[in-house]
Amino acid sequence: MASKNVDGQEKMSWPPRHETIFIHILHEHVKKGDLQTSTFKMKVWAEISDELYAQCGQKCTIPQLKSKFNRLRIVHHDFSDLIEHTGFGWDPVANTVIASEDVWASYLKSKPKAKQFRTQGLEHYQILGEIFNTTTATGQLHYASSQLPPNFDDERELENNFLNTGVHIDVDLDDDGDNPQLVSGKGKRKCATTAPPERRPKKWDKMESYLDVCSEVMSKKLQREKEKTLEASSTSKEMYSIEECIGIVETMGDVDNDTFNKMLEKIVLIEWRKIFVTMPAARRRAWLASL
Repeated sequence: MASKNVDGQEKMSWPPRHETIFIHILHEHVKKGDLQTSTFKMKVWAEISDELYAQCGQKCTIPQLKSKFNRLRIVHHDFSDLIEHTGFGWDPVANTVIASEDVWASYLKSKPKAKQFRTQGLEHYQILGEIFNTTTATGQLHYASSQLPPNFDDERELENNFLNTGVHIDVDLDDDGDNPQLVSGKGKRKCATTAPPERRPKKWDKMESYLDVCSEVMSKKLQREKEKTLEASSTSKEMYSIEECIGIVETMGDVDNDTFNKMLEKIVLIEWRKIFVTMPAARRRAWLASL
């Protein structure tokens, strides 16, 4: 039966069989390349509606299908976050989440909705990962437990704002499929008796990369400043500098101010400085006297 959503529109109920069929229909369209961004085009949604009706007799409007699609995206993201969290592991064959009571209690304080995974994991998790692996937005479809679920208009707005970043933990089984492994982290396998490895938060990884870039930029900036300082130092000690010419005149001791000022006008040019520095002392006096 259909219930009313917060905006008065009908919200479809989804029996497990209908949900399974819907997920597999979505998966087929993803494999065909129909999911180019965070959602399907209207033409594809119409095809999905017809296929769902043909297989299970459930007729849904496109907004109802998109609403269910977004809710599957949310639950997939929530489950990915859970099994990637430190202290949690997942047996994909038994579809059970493995963690101590303390770990569960701590996690549920901040993520109360995860309680639904306490006794059973997320069915169809792997196929949902193949659907949402490049389209799940981190947190954009989340809402607080105290809030009402988003209505169709809200979901359309959120859908348009999706980032194309994936969140999924790959399932990894032995080749024969008979020996389930505890999945923890990004597709790493461990025996069920082994504690899951520590996980560094994604935000920290991004921050660390940002700090690396900042460090590199600062290092280059300091190197440029050092080069400028060396260049300035080298320039100040260059041959035939103004400072050198003034120093020579000062050692002569008897040059009047008028002659000194005229000499300064000349040695602005490097050619005059070279001449002045290289000429013999007697000729310097004669040259200064002629100014």
